[in-house]
Amino acid sequence: MDVPEVRPLQVADPLEDETLFRELTYRFLIWDPFVSGSRRVDLHPLILPRGLHDTARRAAEATVRSIARVARLAHEEPEEARVYALHPDVSALAAASHRAGDTAALVRVDLLLGDDGAFHPCEVNADCPGGFNEAFGLPRLARSAGFLGGENPTVVVDHLARRLVALARGGTVGLVFATAYAEDLQVCAFIKRRVEALGARAIFVSPTAPRASPDGALRVRGGERIDVLYRFYPIEEMAAQGNVRDYVRAVESGKLRTLSSFAQVYGQSKLSFARAWTRDPEAAREARIPATFAFGDIEVERIIDERAAWVVKRAFGRVGDEVLVGALASADEWAGLVREVARLVRRGDSWIAQRFIPQRTISTVWGPRYVTLGAYVLDGTFAGYFVRLTPESHVSHDALVVPAFVEGAPS
Repeated sequence: MDVPEVRPLQVADPLEDETLFRELTYRFLIWDPFVSGSRRVDLHPLILPRGLHDTARRAAEATVRSIARVARLAHEEPEEARVYALHPDVSALAAASHRAGDTAALVRVDLLLGDDGAFHPCEVNADCPGGFNEAFGLPRLARSAGFLGGENPTVVVDHLARRLVALARGGTVGLVFATAYAEDLQVCAFIKRRVEALGARAIFVSPTAPRASPDGALRVRGGERIDVLYRFYPIEEMAAQGNVRDYVRAVESGKLRTLSSFAQVYGQSKLSFARAWTRDPEAAREARIPATFAFGDIEVERIIDERAAWVVKRAFGRVGDEVLVGALASADEWAGLVREVARLVRRGDSWIAQRFIPQRTISTVWGPRYVTLGAYVLDGTFAGYFVRLTPESHVSHDALVVPAFVEGAPS
C-alpha cells in the first residue's frame, strides 16, 4: 500500500540556518513560527506517492461538488436555508451574492489519512481559508535547504492572485481582515504582494470601514472604490455590522465581487456535511464524507455510550476550536461535554455529530504522526496542499506545518 512519509533533510534543523529563517520571516511573512514554545513550521517534506495524491485531489474536488450541490439547495429552498439558522445579516449577504452571480470560491478541504490507506474529508473551510504563506513558502525553503526531489503541486497563491486581478477588471482589490491580529495581517500582506506583482492595486481594509456610495459602489478612504473584496474575515463575524446593507447593495448592483463569495456560507457550516448525507447521500459516499448528522438528530445517550465512534463539532467552529473527539476523552469527560453541547443546541446553537475516522500514522523525523492534508480547491479545481502533522487525531493551532511534494521528477 502506498503511504506518505516525511523524508528527512540532510540537516536536522534547517531553520537554524539564519538565512533560511530570515526568508521565512521577511520573504514569506511567517511571523508566528513558534507556538507554545515549540516550532510551528519545519522544512522536512511530506512526500505523497503519486497515486495517493491523485486520490486525495479527486476526494477534495468531489467533496466541494457535493457541498456545492447542498448549498445550492439552501439558496433555492427557504425551508432548507432555515436549517442552518444563520443570522439575518449573514443570510442577506449570502442571498445578495447568489442573486448577482457572485460565486467565486476558494475552499480548503481537510483530508484525514484513514486506517484503510485512503484520504477522507472531515470538514471544509469554504469561507476564508488560510495557510497560504506556508503552502507557498515552505516548499521553496525546502529546496533551499537541499531537497531536490519531488514535484511541488501547490499553485494556490498565484492562482488566487490572478483570480482576484481578473475579478477586479482593472480596479482595486480590497483585502479585509481583523486588524487586531498580526497572523491575519501576514496572510493579507502576502496576498497583497502577489496581486501587486501582477500590476493591480491592492489595499488593506477594515471590515467595518467600507460604505456604499449613491451609485452603489463600495468605497473607503474618502471615496476610493473597491472592485473585488478578498475577505480573510469570517462571515458570521459580520453579523450586526453597521455596513452590511452597503455590502449587499454593492454586490447586488454588480459593482463588487467577493472571494470567497458570501454565497459560500452554507458550505462553511459543518452542518453542510450533515445536509449532504440527508439530501445527496450518493455524492457524500462518493466523496468519502464520513456519516454526519445534525446533533439533535442523534440521541444524546447514544453519542455518550458510543464515545470512541463520534466527533462532535460546532457548526461554525474554526481552527480546531470546539471540536470534541470522543476517543481522546475519558467516559466522564465525554458525558459532560456531550450534555453541555445538548444544552447549547436547545438554546439554538448549531452542532453536528460525525462518525470518527480511524486514522493511521505515518513515519516522520519526529516519530509517528497523524497527517491532515488541507487540499485547496479554487473554483472547483485542485490547487495544492497545506499540510499539518499532529501526535493525536485532533488538529488545532499547535499542529506542525510542513511542505508537501508529490513523488517523481521535480516540476
